[in-house]
Amino acid sequence: MVALPMGEKRRTRKTDRGAAAVEFAIVLPLFLTLVLGTIDFGYFLYVSEVVTNAAREGARAGSVADPNTGDPVGDADVAAKKYLEYANLNIPEVTVTPQLGSVQSPNDSIGVTVTYPARSLTGFLSAIFEYAFPAGTRQVTSVMRWL
Repeated sequence: MVALPMGEKRRTRKTDRGAAAVEFAIVLPLFLTLVLGTIDFGYFLYVSEVVTNAAREGARAGSVADPNTGDPVGDADVAAKKYLEYANLNIPEVTVTPQLGSVQSPNDSIGVTVTYPARSLTGFLSAIFEYAFPAGTRQVTSVMRWL
């Protein structure tokens, strides 16, 4: 390394002055995309699992209901809605549709269909959600044998 005369500064100091700001400006949009995308994707997976479990819980409650003393369709509806409520998924657009019978076995099954909107939590990936899910809603159906 060459020793500089007294009072003389390095010339590279002047040129490095704004490099950190430029690097930050380049990296920040990529970093925000990664973080907000991870948050939205994680929230979508959480909502998807909760809605799937709500449909399953509703079908289970309807399948164990006694047809002579109870209302299997009503029990299925209440159980699915309570599961959504306990998970703090109180979106007004969520619909629960229990029905007796299905295409495979029309007389001895009960099915619960839960329809929910696919939304972005942060609003950052809303355009991607609209592209990936054109209808804006997803449906989950669970069918169980009814005795």
